[in-house]
Amino acid sequence: MQDDFISALTLEVKEEVIQNYLYERRLVEEQIHYAEELAEHVAQLQEMLFGRFARMYDLLFETGFINELMDILGLKEPPFNDRIDRDSKYRKDVRFIKAHGLTDRARFRKLVLEAYQRLVTWNDKYKEACENLKEECKAVNTNLTRFEKNHDLLTIINFLKSMDVGEIVKKHFMGGNFTPEELGAIEKSLHFKPVRIEQFNLIQPLQLPDPDAVQKKLGALANAVYTKYSNRTKELIK
Repeated sequence: MQDDFISALTLEVKEEVIQNYLYERRLVEEQIHYAEELAEHVAQLQEMLFGRFARMYDLLFETGFINELMDILGLKEPPFNDRIDRDSKYRKDVRFIKAHGLTDRARFRKLVLEAYQRLVTWNDKYKEACENLKEECKAVNTNLTRFEKNHDLLTIINFLKSMDVGEIVKKHFMGGNFTPEELGAIEKSLHFKPVRIEQFNLIQPLQLPDPDAVQKKLGALANAVYTKYSNRTKELIK
């Protein structure tokens, strides 16, 4: 009788440990899923930012003027430049800018300035979203460390190994059809991997100058582009 009581109590303790483990694991999984959803949102903003950079490159027509833009912005190389030739979808995604002015030159200059203003707006949104994602990754990893500290995975695995395949806890956790050998093999897969922002293949947020601070330089650049490509610019300011 005493042995039965001890066995029942031991089983109850094991089930409680595993149920707590499952509950807290589910919370961690939900947080990881939220971080992944947040990363998808940041990736969407990155695509919007790509479109705004690509529009600026289209307005400048050639590599020389694009490099001049990079000098004005303090960037070493054009962001997304490797995608421009092979990805033209952005041309359908960016909104048409209606520029007003007394002359075609003035209208083109305003078009360039407005395009940069919108570029900065989307860059700010992207930077903020990246910071939020970075903080979320940090929070997830803190919880992962706490979770693994509170739950000894080897103990959990041994509890599961000592229980019958048909028991509800193992059935809930593993599906109920694992052999002892298979159960031992999953130990490694149960470990959570840290969530790092680098895994989402996002570009580093850029620090772009305020539009007012570079207005004169951008205006001069637009004038130079218009002087060389006046016929082509007319297609952009209809």
